Amino acid sequence: MHRRFHEVETLLRQWCRSEYGALWLGMAKRKGGVIRVKPGQLIPVVHFVALGDMPIFIAPPMKVRLGHRMVGSDQFLSGHALAENELALSPTIRLDVVENQALLAAAARRDFSAHIPGVKNPSQVFSAPAHLLLAPESFPRKSFVLYQHIFGSGSSYPDDGFFYVGVTTRSWQKRWAEHRRAMQTGSPLLFHRKLREETDAGRVTYIHHKVMAITDDIERLYATEEWLVDGHWHDERRLNMIPGGKSGLRYLRENGMLGDRVVPLPDERDSILENWLRDHPRKGLPAPWVSEKWKDDAWAVAQICGRDDRLSVEQVRAIRELAKVHTAETIAERIGARNREQVQRVIDGETYTRVI
Repeated sequence: MHRRFHEVETLLRQWCRSEYGALWLGMAKRKGGVIRVKPGQLIPVVHFVALGDMPIFIAPPMKVRLGHRMVGSDQFLSGHALAENELALSPTIRLDVVENQALLAAAARRDFSAHIPGVKNPSQVFSAPAHLLLAPESFPRKSFVLYQHIFGSGSSYPDDGFFYVGVTTRSWQKRWAEHRRAMQTGSPLLFHRKLREETDAGRVTYIHHKVMAITDDIERLYATEEWLVDGHWHDERRLNMIPGGKSGLRYLRENGMLGDRVVPLPDERDSILENWLRDHPRKGLPAPWVSEKWKDDAWAVAQICGRDDRLSVEQVRAIRELAKVHTAETIAERIGARNREQVQRVIDGETYTRVI
């Protein structure tokens, strides 16, 4: 689509001259900028649609519906809390690329029914916070990416289908290619299995690739992933099989899927789960804990999530708390520390002395 970038840019400039577009642009340029909306009001998304080789156009804005799937902040600089059913949504740029002939034919006859037969190549929807595209502060090749894949058909388009939240150290495109290969080669992971089943049944007309955050702070990104998965834990459309972030690392360790002092990269967690499921086809995945019970647990906080040997302030405090009842050896094994000495130095006050 890079060859049509100028076309998109021209349309966006024109759209931003409208009254609503100017409001949207003002918030889009702010880091953390959001627009508050209630059911019936416009979702702050500029939605470009490319139907084959036809000129790209901006779709009419969608409106918030009751039950809109969203987990967001409830703390704002204004100090004003959200009202009942009110949401705070980030301005977003979205591009829908439709190339499948069955979908193009349906669009030509304005057929928006739930089931469109003959779809072999679902429309590809791409979206990202507008701030990342208009005023970027970091770049995917140098940073960690929090992403979401959503798929389905009919009225679930484009945000309310089955979904999976993940973190990658590379571009989301490379990670998606790996997910797709895993799906096609029989991976037992719920995300891959459900996408395979729904595709084979002809119930996938779109796949939505959503970049949610980009940062060089893996601690922050793991915390956000954990918060998102936890916020959607009881949603039947969720395809993550274990908790996100550090709670997920703890889950892998405490169920024997991750060796002592092994610190996996974010991209490696799926392969660890997949290998375990293939080795235990009849056993099934151990049931995750109730998230509320473990929300403030020191074992989850203390998990080592990077390979640079640095500990965060929260990890140091958690290690000190755990040391009241556990040995340095036990703590090192259960949080993935480099060795017992790394933990012991924290306990003895030889390192991180400025952390109170």
